[in-house]
Amino acid sequence: MNGYFQLSVNKEGVSVILFPPIGEGEKIRVNELKEYLDRVGVPYDNKAINSALHDLGEEEVAVFLSSMQIPPVDEKCTIDVTHDRLTAVMRLFPPSVGGAPLTRAHVMEILQREKITTGIDDAAIRAALEEKEYCTDIIVARGSTPTAGRDASVVFHFDTNNSTRPELNEDGSVDFFKLNRLHHCTKGQVLAEIIPEQKGDDGVDVFGNVTPAREVKSTKIPHGRNIEVSEDGLKYISMVDGHAALVDGTVFVSDVYAVENVGTSTGNIQYHGDVDVKGNVCENFCVKTDGNVFVNGVVEGANIEAGGNIIIVRGMHGQNKGILKAGGNIIAKFISAAQVEAGGFVEAEQILNARVTAGTYVNAEAGKGLITGGRVVAKKAVNVKNAGSAMGATTTIEVGCDPEAKKRLAMLQKDVGEKSKMIPQMKKVIEETARKLKSGVTLTPDQIKKARALQVTLAETQKQVQESLKEIEALDSLIKGEDNAHIDVRGTMYQGVNISISGATMTIKNEYTYCRLIKKGADVASTNL
Repeated sequence: MNGYFQLSVNKEGVSVILFPPIGEGEKIRVNELKEYLDRVGVPYDNKAINSALHDLGEEEVAVFLSSMQIPPVDEKCTIDVTHDRLTAVMRLFPPSVGGAPLTRAHVMEILQREKITTGIDDAAIRAALEEKEYCTDIIVARGSTPTAGRDASVVFHFDTNNSTRPELNEDGSVDFFKLNRLHHCTKGQVLAEIIPEQKGDDGVDVFGNVTPAREVKSTKIPHGRNIEVSEDGLKYISMVDGHAALVDGTVFVSDVYAVENVGTSTGNIQYHGDVDVKGNVCENFCVKTDGNVFVNGVVEGANIEAGGNIIIVRGMHGQNKGILKAGGNIIAKFISAAQVEAGGFVEAEQILNARVTAGTYVNAEAGKGLITGGRVVAKKAVNVKNAGSAMGATTTIEVGCDPEAKKRLAMLQKDVGEKSKMIPQMKKVIEETARKLKSGVTLTPDQIKKARALQVTLAETQKQVQESLKEIEALDSLIKGEDNAHIDVRGTMYQGVNISISGATMTIKNEYTYCRLIKKGADVASTNL
């Protein structure tokens, strides 16, 4: 129980009785006692009050204050609101002998006078008035903070990983017959579902002021054909037996188009789904699909473009005109004299006189693990056993980010910063114009014309900022990890190989063996694997 004080009023004058705390109770607050005495208009000696409180032991003490005659003092209270305006705290002070007790109606009147209207705890007020816990904090009103709510989210019911690498056998070879890893689905299967957004509750302080909850975001799932959406718009269901894939955030379901060979018997193939070629893709023919392509034989001077992965069990004889282009990964036994571009990684036992570009890695570690001739570019790393040749074949290997991408990122960030400063200014002018019109102010035709033009400019600027932010995000993702760009050599890198790591260049003059090449400052350096 907290320590408290009580006035004693009699014919001799006014005294204050100081009651010490019991147990872990709080001591009497000096300032609170003095403010109370000032409030009831009783003079006091500062030193006497301070000394009495300092020396207060376990017994109550009476301190004479004044010989003035005053009527009995009624029970009183104070009500204070915390800084965040979420809690109203009442403290009770006892009456003198003959003083009237405080009533609930009186407390409610004080709350109303202080404009405290929300979250009033009537039970706490009644209990406080009955139990008489003096000089004690009693919460009599409580507001609430806004709850966060929850944005809508997506749950996928199939494996969305499109970047599985082949496993090396103990002898260093790769079993390419196990690479056609498609994510099978059946008709009626729920492929994805949306967990709806949940709006949070608004907050409100004890004065009734509302703090709105954060706006929550809904979502939709982009999808291709062969998928139906449930009536409530939450479930995405396969309409066919086939294969499911997530490509750039879009769900696709495709059945597989299977042929023996791509040649004169089939002509060029253009298909929405996966293409399974049991044999070869002949010279000058073309396969284009938004799914995956699996070739069990050889590709000979042909053009294959896939939105997903390209897998060629026996390899690619490009004949300096063959093209492989995949949104995902490209895996082949070997790649020779071809132009190759992958959004993910490129994997082959041998890359010979080819122009290869990969969004992540180029791996030539299995079997002979050879890159010789041509140009190989990867954003993150090139992992190779042997690079170049003892005969000095012109070979170029590049990893890391193009310096131009950094310049473009810096330019976009500056542009977005400038436009972001302009947007609030334009909004302010538009809002001021709208306010004037609403209040009946007559504007000239020229003023109205300028306001409309400003609205168009604002919309265009906001659109440009959003488009730039998307590009910034893409460039940032591209550049991220640039410091880790490297070339791993697990065999020999021969003389004459041209190296570029994040803009640092070097031509190999002495052979490198079993090492990692990295950018160090403005130069290329080697470290141990």
